Amino acid sequence: MNDDYLWDGSGEPDAEVQKLEGLLGRYRSAAPMPDFKRVAVIRRRPRWPFAVAAASIVCAILGAIRFYTPANRWRATDESGVADVPHAILRAGDVVRTERGSVRLQSPAVGTIDLGANTTVRLIENRSKRHRLALAAGTIHAKTTSPPGVFVIDTPKARAIDLGCEYTLTITPGGGGELHVIAGWVDLTHGYEQSLVPQGASAMITSDGALSVPVFDDATPAFHAAVRDHDVSTIVAHARMRDAFTLLNLFCLATPDERMLLYDRLNQLVPAPASITRESVRYWAPSSTELWWTPVLRASGINALKKKKGALQGL
Repeated sequence: MNDDYLWDGSGEPDAEVQKLEGLLGRYRSAAPMPDFKRVAVIRRRPRWPFAVAAASIVCAILGAIRFYTPANRWRATDESGVADVPHAILRAGDVVRTERGSVRLQSPAVGTIDLGANTTVRLIENRSKRHRLALAAGTIHAKTTSPPGVFVIDTPKARAIDLGCEYTLTITPGGGGELHVIAGWVDLTHGYEQSLVPQGASAMITSDGALSVPVFDDATPAFHAAVRDHDVSTIVAHARMRDAFTLLNLFCLATPDERMLLYDRLNQLVPAPASITRESVRYWAPSSTELWWTPVLRASGINALKKKKGALQGL
């Protein structure tokens, strides 16, 4: 630029400079010039803390996804390290086998199922109102929170329908086994046979699929053996008031003469309603002893099944 167009403030300004200032004056800012000595210096912060925070959030999300189990899914957890667990989240058709260790199956919709050693379980279906597993052999401990009838265990010879409870079920390689109910009720079925097992009682499954009537665990060994052998004379001789529940269940399996023995002892323990006479149960039908269930359940110290629409409604 030619120095002729510069003015240093001394003397009169150049005419050309004055002309230029006049043309550009309209663009001059009315605000005073800032004091640059007072302007704060803004430095760029390092980005690595934000990167660490973002990575932590991603890890948290992935962890939540990994350990989250949808309501109708089953998650298998092997803490022993020796079980055969095909997937963390089980799919229909998956088989879980244990050897020396144990595996826990969990479903938000049902509860928890613990598999003991030498146990083989297959997931058959897991829908919102139906969860079904097959226990080929071994022992499971089920503790459920699902509504009655939702959780089902199939065995080679029988089916256990959970009615809102806690129980253990053991199946031998031959297909027989034993059900023990810790809380609530379990409906044990085989074809048209049924054994409703309450809290504190057990029932047997024979190798040919026959079901025993429920027997309380605190009954005498002689009573247990007599029920297993269907020795009615010994059964009535060792029956306590609490065992009235077992006696009433036996009417469906007894002969006419055996029913007379059962009636006499049960009537001593829990007097029969007026409409139920000795002769009325000789040729037994389900309705023959229906009115006897309420006083027998009360005398046996167990609660009747809660009536629930769409589920098994009781004895």
